[in-house]
Amino acid sequence: MRTLIVIIIASIILPIIGQAQPDMKETIAVIKKNLVQSKVSLKNYSWVETTKTWIDGELKSTKENQCYYSVDGKLTKIATGNSDQGKTKGGIRGKIIENKKEALADYIAKALNKVKTYLPPDGDNLQRIYDAGKVGIQILDPGKKFKLSFPDYLQQGDLLSISVDLAGQKLMALSVSTWIDKPEDKVVFDVIYNGLPDGTLYEANTILVAAAKNLKVEIDESGFRKGTGQ
Repeated sequence: MRTLIVIIIASIILPIIGQAQPDMKETIAVIKKNLVQSKVSLKNYSWVETTKTWIDGELKSTKENQCYYSVDGKLTKIATGNSDQGKTKGGIRGKIIENKKEALADYIAKALNKVKTYLPPDGDNLQRIYDAGKVGIQILDPGKKFKLSFPDYLQQGDLLSISVDLAGQKLMALSVSTWIDKPEDKVVFDVIYNGLPDGTLYEANTILVAAAKNLKVEIDESGFRKGTGQ
């Protein structure tokens, strides 16, 4: 009787699940369209980028930059007057602290550069992992919103997850668990996307956490307006 019940439930649920799962080609097309087109559209805007850094749970610095793309297509960042780097003590102790800050700054730069290698996700890589049958699919809203997980996306042991609103034809969020120099040096980052009135997507909030360094970096983008702001 139990076996019969399981068979009946499976016969009902499995077709529904199959219908609810997203078409991978359509999903990849939405991701590529959103990120590639938005990257081009952002060149018509200027915006404010605010970066906050926590060490051991304590806010250590706040940096604010005015951002825009120059005529040659290069992303330009100019510091505003709303940055707070914190005060460094004098003497030998101050020198030691300053050296640690420089080393940590190098690590943060390296971690953020690592983040960039995942943005935007490569369609061929996504398709390769899907064809290998390794993609995990979580249904957020049947037939509309899905979260797709791609293991070993760029390197062994990493995991890229993408949340997509297929009904609205837009990307909602992206998260990555990866490592910098060695597998135990793990870094996790999460990106939440928002859209501008013309449909351009931007990284509204990015949080990077490096547990081994007791480090957290949060980047917010806001104040978008047409023009370069030059």
